Order: sequence, then C-alpha cells, then structure tokens
Amino acid sequence: MSENSQNERPGSVESRFSERTHSCINLRQLLKEESIVADIQDSVLLLKNTEDSTCQFLVLDKLNQTPLYLELIAKLRQSGHRPEVIWVNNEEMAQVAWKFDAGQEDEQPEDEASLQGKVKDLLARAVAVGASDMHLYVSDHYFRVWFRVDGIRRPFHEFDDSASNGRRLIQSMFNTMCAGQSTNTLSYTQSADARFREEFVTEFGLSTARVATRPGGDNRILVVVRLISKRKESLALDSLGMTPQQIASVRRAARKITGIIVANGPTGHGKSTLLQCLAEMTLRDDPGIHLITVEDPVESPIFGAIQTPLMEEWPEAIRNLLRLDPDTIYYGEARDAESVYGVIEAAQTGHEVLTTTHTTWPIDVLQRWKRFGVDESYLTDPTLITCLVGIRLTPLLCPECKQPYSGHRASIDPEIEEIITRYTRPEGLFSRNPAGCPACKFTGVRGRTGVFEVIETDRKFMSLYQHEGKFAAWQYWKQKGNTSLAENLIRLINDGRVDPVMGHSKVCNLDRDETFNEPN
Repeated sequence: MSENSQNERPGSVESRFSERTHSCINLRQLLKEESIVADIQDSVLLLKNTEDSTCQFLVLDKLNQTPLYLELIAKLRQSGHRPEVIWVNNEEMAQVAWKFDAGQEDEQPEDEASLQGKVKDLLARAVAVGASDMHLYVSDHYFRVWFRVDGIRRPFHEFDDSASNGRRLIQSMFNTMCAGQSTNTLSYTQSADARFREEFVTEFGLSTARVATRPGGDNRILVVVRLISKRKESLALDSLGMTPQQIASVRRAARKITGIIVANGPTGHGKSTLLQCLAEMTLRDDPGIHLITVEDPVESPIFGAIQTPLMEEWPEAIRNLLRLDPDTIYYGEARDAESVYGVIEAAQTGHEVLTTTHTTWPIDVLQRWKRFGVDESYLTDPTLITCLVGIRLTPLLCPECKQPYSGHRASIDPEIEEIITRYTRPEGLFSRNPAGCPACKFTGVRGRTGVFEVIETDRKFMSLYQHEGKFAAWQYWKQKGNTSLAENLIRLINDGRVDPVMGHSKVCNLDRDETFNEPN
C-alpha cells in the first residue's frame, strides 16, 4: 500500500470488515512493546484480510501526526508490517471493534489520583473556554465530551476515549470528588444528582459544579455538569441586557413592601444570575435590608445577603425563616407544590420574595403554579404576585468576523427567510461566520446577552387573566406600551448583534407575538 493512501477515508468503514473476511491482530503480542500499545490501544485496531493477508490499520483521527502514532507506525514497519492506514472517528472505530470484541481486555486500571487529575483537566479546559456545562456521554464503545459555550453545545474531541476509560473517569468523579450524592455510588440503573466538593473546583474560579446523571441502559450513561462561576463583583440589570423601561418596572416592583418577583425561563438561560442581580439591587438600594436566602444548594455569592442551604422540608424552612426577622426572602427555585406554597406564605406574611421557576413565557408562571394546586384567588392578586420577569440568553455575533446577511439569504430555509424579512430590516443584518476567527475561537460568536420580557402586574391585568385568559391579559399589558421578548430580540438583530436565523430558531420565534395577539 502506498504512503499516499494513508490519508484516504473510505465511505463506509464498518461495512468493509467482518469476522468472515478479517481477523484482529493483538498488537501487544505482535510488537512486544506494552508501553506503546497501552497508551493508545483503544485508538487503533490492526486487522488482517483472511484472503490476501493484507493488513488494515484503523486509527482514530485524533492521533494524526502525534508522536505516539508515528512511533507505533515505525514499530510496525520494523516488524515487517506496512498496513493500509484508515482514519476513523469514534463511532466508526466502535462499530468495527464491536465485531471483533477488541480493545478492552488488556486495559490496566488507573489509580484514583490519575483519574481525578483527568477530571480536573476537563474542568480546567471547560473554564478556559467559558463553558457553562460539560456533557459527558458513555456509549457502548466510546466516551465523548461536549462543552456548552455561549449557549452552543460543542464537541471537544481531545477528550474522546474508550467506553471503559470513560466509565472509570465518571465513576471516580461521582464517587470520590462529589458530595451530597442522591445514590451511594454512581448508578447505571437510576438517575442521580450530586455536586463537586469545594476543594476540587475553587482553583478554577468556581463556587460549585452541579452533577446530574441519566442512565441509557446497557451501561450507557449521560452526565451533565453545570459549572457555577464565583462572581467577584456585583451585577447590574443593564449589564444583563435589560432596557431602561424594564429596569424601571422591576425597581417599582422591588420597592413594594411585600410581593413576589418571579424570574422565569428555560434551563440554562440565566434565571439564577438574574435573581442574584435583583437581590443585590435590593441590598444596594437599601443597605439596611435583611435578606436571607434558601438555596438548594448555595451557589454563587450574593453580596450583602445571608445565604443558607435548604436543610429541611420547605414548610419547616419557611417557619424557621419567618422567625429570623427577614425583610426579603430569596428562594432559589419554586419547583413544586411545597415550595410554591412556601413562597406564597412568605409573601402573605408581609415579606418581599424573590424566586425562579421554569416556564416558557413569564405569563405562564400563573398557569404552572395553578397546576400545583394554588388557589386562583392568590394567583390573580397583584399585591401578592407583583412582577414576572422572563429571560432568554442569546449568543452575540463576533464583531471581528460576522458576515452580511445578504450573502446568506439564498441558503436559508424559505419559510424562515420570509419571517426574517417580514419582522426585521434585512438590508442591515449580519450572520454568523461558521468558520469563525481567532478572536471568537473559530465559533463565530462571542459572549451572550439577556433578552427580557417584564410584566409588572396590576388589577386589570389579573382580572383579564382570570376571566378572559392569558392572551387577553398579555394584550392589555402590551397595549400599555411594554416591549415583548420577541421585540427585544428583533432590536438586537436589527443592531447587527445577533444572527437572525439563530435568534429565531434558538431564542424566540420572531413571529411569536402574532400568536399572542390573535383574537380570542
């Protein structure tokens, strides 16, 4: 086989090989060089054609031109073997290896210190690229890692490994580096939650890292690690992306002696950061405020607040808090009937309450809490629920490499392109450069900003909601001159800061308000 063929990549690798046509050669026995093979044994596979005795050498892409690969090729040539080199990805390697049951039997387990070191390498890399989450997945035959950066989930192939190595790494992480595990050890039959112990995350500027696992059957498992950064300075609402009009609405609600302000939106869109910002705004406006938090668990520091973990059931936590003479109570998340009733009880006893909940739109908070069994007379009381703050995070275009939208219009789905044309000013828009540049680490986006919808409630809004439904209430709120989440996103798109396709598809449909404005 010629040297030039080493860079070829055949169409269907898996279909070329079977136990009928090929046999698997044990590299350790062939080369008598355990130290070389042990380091990369899950990244290569040597097969011999049973008909013509030619050899094919499957090698993972990540080894291309690495010293380990070059040394191994040299050893093979010294032993008289000049195989056809076939570059493959993890899935292709796993499919072929499975047929020959290859790659796992001779592995030597690493010690815990080495495995913990690899986990810390993962954390260091994630923090370095500004990731909010790490996704770790063990399949039947491989281990893969993604980081979510600026809201986009990206593969990091440098951490790809075998399934067995991935399982050992995840088990070490969960069993030896975490606290508060919901299961005694990592389970492949039930989901679990945990958080990293402080000594493993503080060196990376994190206050904590939350771990959630989900088994996939047959020893497959997904692990997601949410990275919580330790803020070193106080936040302001305008720095999150709120407009002056929205800040004014939130401030009016916060100045009321009692009532609930609810930050809401999907997972990973900045609700907790927004709530922390609201708490710090309250404390800056009146340094004498006694603000106590109940968090599960305590995450980022809130300057000036007394932060406490949830150590008992919600009803007991509420009773205890009310004996601590608070002015403002911060509930990390109203996620179930008990916590929602706790929030309402605290507000009814004359306290301002800040909390979050998961909903699609801010007006849906009332609907979701009703499903928890809360009496409608509470839900439609504007002195009890004073402000609903919806948030989405949108990636911002890299100013160094963004491209005019006009050059991409022909490649966009016609239906989406028609919506963009109808709701924006297409002539001044910009699109993400998929190739990126050094300034954005070749991603096309740099940073994120919040997009908000702030509903300050009043009697008429609540009455319309109760008697005519959420769309009637929302239309009344809009007619008062308020700006919707979709309109705020369109403003950012027209300013050339957000990709219109990404904004419409990932943040908020640009035609959302059309649905909300339809007559009942």
